[in-house]
Amino acid sequence: MGIITDQGYFTSDGNYKTLKLRSDIDWMRVYNLTEADAANNGHGFEYYWQRGMTDGRGMYWYHPAADQTVAINQLAAGTGFYYINTVDEATPGAANTTITAISMATPPLVTLTSTTGLADGDVVRLSNITGAPQFAGIDFEINNLVTDTQFNLRWASTLAVAGTTATLRKIFYQRPIPETPRPRYISAITQAASAVITLTVTHGYSVGMEVRFNVPAAYGMIEMNGLSGTVTAVNTTNNTITVDIDSTGFTAFAFPAAAAVPFTPAEVIPYGTTLSTVGTALVDTEYLGMRLQAGTASPAGSLNDVIFWQAGTTLTNTIG
Repeated sequence: MGIITDQGYFTSDGNYKTLKLRSDIDWMRVYNLTEADAANNGHGFEYYWQRGMTDGRGMYWYHPAADQTVAINQLAAGTGFYYINTVDEATPGAANTTITAISMATPPLVTLTSTTGLADGDVVRLSNITGAPQFAGIDFEINNLVTDTQFNLRWASTLAVAGTTATLRKIFYQRPIPETPRPRYISAITQAASAVITLTVTHGYSVGMEVRFNVPAAYGMIEMNGLSGTVTAVNTTNNTITVDIDSTGFTAFAFPAAAAVPFTPAEVIPYGTTLSTVGTALVDTEYLGMRLQAGTASPAGSLNDVIFWQAGTTLTNTIG
């Protein structure tokens, strides 16, 4: 029999959705109420995942025509459910050498011939980059993935010179340093009364955290190096934190050019909290969860879709 252990709902913002769960699960159902009430050809309205299914896939029910008829199919690779267990940190994935270009767009667009094993929200690390070696060894989160074609380095700085061939490895769940979130690489810092810092990977920081900055001379804003501050605001859309450091008179921050290689990456390092009670900087941030991919035939839906979900475990009785 099935037991529901967690449930909830959200309104889609058109991007993948990560759900943190109360406990481990064996199955998940997702219901898109907006699409269930519509008659959009090819749009899904119910989705199902069960332990043992291929990562990134699942099943879905959809309207096969512009009416209320129903069909069922397997989700296309990379468009479904991704089970998350951040307790199990794995070694980096196999080398992907199919990259053919890294553009000067904002954000940079990576062109490649194989995206096997990759999905929006994944973290990747590049190496052996021809033309743009300054991106090597730095973790970047990806989005806007088009299967076997391209993806964006979501919060990366803009390159002055395009890159060509490169090697990519997927970085799996990164366990936090005991009792603190991980340090994160910096892609930008503003000159402002309260400096705004952009990180290259979803950071998980919160208001009240104390952070320290490592900003080598290659990044220009040497005045920030070694300073500590308190996080006063967090913007999850832009993946930024605001701190109580006045950087107005500092030298402008600029991501290093290729000629600066080798250099030490700029980092934010969390180390405590100003809160009177135990804050998030002192809490274990590991979790079990599910990442739902977005789209008209994906469980996180499209912009403004109203979505409900249930997850649970299954008890199996064996009758002898």
